[in-house]
Amino acid sequence: MIRACVVVLAMVLTLLSAPPARAQDAIRIGITAPITGGLANIYSIQGKLWEAWEQAQNEAGGIYVKSLNKKLPIKIVYYDDKSDPKVSVKFYEKLINDDKVHFLIGPPGSPIAFGATTVAERYKFPMILGASNDPQIYKRGFKYIQGVMDVGSEWSRLLFDMLAKQKRAKTAAFLTEDVLYARGVALGAREFAKTAGMKIVFDQTAPSDAEDFTPIITQMKAAAPDLVYVATFPPFYIKFAKQAAELGLRPPALHCSTCSAASVRNALGPLAEQVTGEVFWVPGMKLGDYKMLEATLQKSGLDPVQWTFALISLPAFEVLRAGIEKAGTLDREAVFQAVKSMEITTVMGPYRAKGDGVGTITPFPIQVQNGKVVVLWPPEAKTADYVYPRQR
Repeated sequence: MIRACVVVLAMVLTLLSAPPARAQDAIRIGITAPITGGLANIYSIQGKLWEAWEQAQNEAGGIYVKSLNKKLPIKIVYYDDKSDPKVSVKFYEKLINDDKVHFLIGPPGSPIAFGATTVAERYKFPMILGASNDPQIYKRGFKYIQGVMDVGSEWSRLLFDMLAKQKRAKTAAFLTEDVLYARGVALGAREFAKTAGMKIVFDQTAPSDAEDFTPIITQMKAAAPDLVYVATFPPFYIKFAKQAAELGLRPPALHCSTCSAASVRNALGPLAEQVTGEVFWVPGMKLGDYKMLEATLQKSGLDPVQWTFALISLPAFEVLRAGIEKAGTLDREAVFQAVKSMEITTVMGPYRAKGDGVGTITPFPIQVQNGKVVVLWPPEAKTADYVYPRQR
């Protein structure tokens, strides 16, 4: 009897001394970003942006959870994946196992997301993807991922819609950086060019660490295309553009799929003038919860045009918030099903799940004019006319 009492007393003391179960005091969202490493030139400020969005969202009261009959603040737990998919995988495992987050947002950058999404699938833990649009991510039959963007092959659809209607550029040359994102973008751009009636006179892929573009540029000059289209991340394009200028490649139109990034204009200066690219949001657009975005930008002090690619993660947070509110619970499966079945207008355009984990958001074509980024198309969104040919 004494022994039994001692055992019971020990159990009671253990329960009293154990840490209390974590209350539903905040919605914890886990994510990684390439804040350093090869993709830092377009994502280095990602953490600062997320902290500002978290602050703006919480100042607005948080997110309403019907099953709890109250609004909860959010807490974004993020890590620097150093632009390394293997590092990202380890951190997503930590977010699930150690940080005990409620939800996951995928990392910016298709090369990183390709690896990170394997964690979601392995743990059966839903992940919403923002800036990750390579088709290969979505061709693996994964059941626990949902992107907000359309696939990369749709990236330049609006650009070629504009070129097709203007009927000035007749021939095109393509250079593709050998990475997931760029290959997916180029895949669609080639088809759009053909549909627009353009003849492809040059098409080549080069490794990310390429240093000497002389043979490529020489062949491009000989082909004399109206449009040179470079599917790439900024570091690759910056090297190419400098050498193209030195070797006298001056096509009437020059397009770089990430040329709205600040790093391109800062590195190239006048060489970036009248180059076209894509952007997801510019000041003055009033789609979705734009006031929350404006509050976020005000708190972060970031230029939304310069850091356009960092902004792409925010619609993923918008979609997650809407999913939580629709499901009325923090149950991951219920929220994930809500995300896959709903349609909302985000700050960057309409979102719905098209199937196979693919979303619907695509960027707008832009051009650098007098050092500033202007939107060219569609007509209802344009802020300036397309300058063609470029001043050479």
